Amino acid sequence: MKSFDRVKKIHGKEYLYEITPYYDTATKKIKQRSKYIGIVKDGKPVESTVKTYSYGDLIPVMKAIQDLNIDKILKSIAPDYADLIMIMAINRIIRHESMNNISSWFDDTYLSTLYEDLDLSSQNISKCMGNIGRMDLNHAYLNEILKITGKTDALYYDITSFSSYSRNMEFLEFGYSRSDPDLPQVNVSMVQDRKSGIPIFYDLYPGSVVDVSTVMNTVEILRSSGIDNTILIMDRGMFSSTNIDKLLSFHKSTGIEFIMPATYTLNEVKRIAILSRRTIERGINMIKVGDEVIFAESRDINISGNVIKAWIYYQPNRDKIEREVFYSSLYARIDRIKERKIKKYERIKEIAAEIMGPYLHFISWKYEDKFTVNIMEKAVSQRVNRCGITILTFLGDFNSVDALTMYRERDSVEKLFLNSKSFLGAEPLRVHGIDTLRGHLFVNLIALTVRSHLIKMMGKTKLIERYSLEKMLLELHKIRKIRLQNNREIITEITKKQREILENLSIPVDHVPTFLRS
Repeated sequence: MKSFDRVKKIHGKEYLYEITPYYDTATKKIKQRSKYIGIVKDGKPVESTVKTYSYGDLIPVMKAIQDLNIDKILKSIAPDYADLIMIMAINRIIRHESMNNISSWFDDTYLSTLYEDLDLSSQNISKCMGNIGRMDLNHAYLNEILKITGKTDALYYDITSFSSYSRNMEFLEFGYSRSDPDLPQVNVSMVQDRKSGIPIFYDLYPGSVVDVSTVMNTVEILRSSGIDNTILIMDRGMFSSTNIDKLLSFHKSTGIEFIMPATYTLNEVKRIAILSRRTIERGINMIKVGDEVIFAESRDINISGNVIKAWIYYQPNRDKIEREVFYSSLYARIDRIKERKIKKYERIKEIAAEIMGPYLHFISWKYEDKFTVNIMEKAVSQRVNRCGITILTFLGDFNSVDALTMYRERDSVEKLFLNSKSFLGAEPLRVHGIDTLRGHLFVNLIALTVRSHLIKMMGKTKLIERYSLEKMLLELHKIRKIRLQNNREIITEITKKQREILENLSIPVDHVPTFLRS
């Protein structure tokens, strides 16, 4: 029988009840059950609020998850931990909390009504991270995410180190640390798909492993997943004569191609830069990259007997800026050292090195009651003649515009690493096992994948010009979901800014519950 509403007047006040008729088999009569809804005021029901939930910032995040099929991927490769990974990844995107605080954050969000019986205690999270780390999910995830991105050929590759106080990780070794040279570290590599902008793979290596060795291992893993013709765009930290030799040998067996900037640690690179500066600024060498006109010429570089090709670029505007910065810094440091008086307990060489820093080899000095400084004109001349010059070595068929464009875009993978480190919290790391670290890094991979797609969604509209991702999510965070006493749900009033954001992203306000409940 159909239910209906009835207003009852009790002690002069009106109350609304839901009346449900039913047949009583014992008495063989129609009876009624009543359910209290709320107070009636001015002829209209006043519905009581049971609880409010944080809701608005979930809307674009869950849309990105749906676009990438992340929920389905996680359920296929880690069914027992899919919900936990999802919640932790969402937390790292929206409001990164420590493991002790995730449960409190979760309880305040609308997610708590959609994911039931989820143990988010710090003890359980730590245990699950260890279990997830032992599952080798990064390889399984690679195969699944490639179904979304397609098997592209251009990939950004980078590596960073994470230091730790732990002495229980077998991967922790002393090596070159980019953050804390006095602690053992583990190296983490990451591969990002150039076309989609999302990370597709990460791996861990002992801290002492040479960077280029990680490249070779990663390429073999990518090849096993069907990515055969790989172009790696790498950081200048990889550039050395030893690494060049290994990459050329690796190219012969795998066909791998690369783009990598040269550093001035090798005399041959310095020679090429100075030589090109004399010839590059000619009309025939003009190219346009974006809105900027610069100069480019091709040269061969001999690196310890290996001849590789390179594009040399000269940017006049950058040349002017770099010269001004160099001369200003050099002058300021010389001015400081001339005024410095040495105390009896101080070491003169240490003070000179401290004040001059990287500019020390541009001067000669002596100290007799005060510093006397002479500028090394040849060293200064060689330095300023390199201003505005960029050298990109490469193996493959790349014209000057494509090579520079591809390299300039690689800063996105560096930003991914910065975000990944912030997701893990302060360094040095506090995790006590390699499996636990692997688990956290896998959650990072999911969070970074979704975050990258969110930024791409914003980039397709004008939102990226007005909001950072964090600012946009903060604006949407003000939207809350209200659960009323009769279990009906309503959304707080949407402001003009919030509506514009959602309309630009083409996302309906009720996207979260519709998506998850489906």
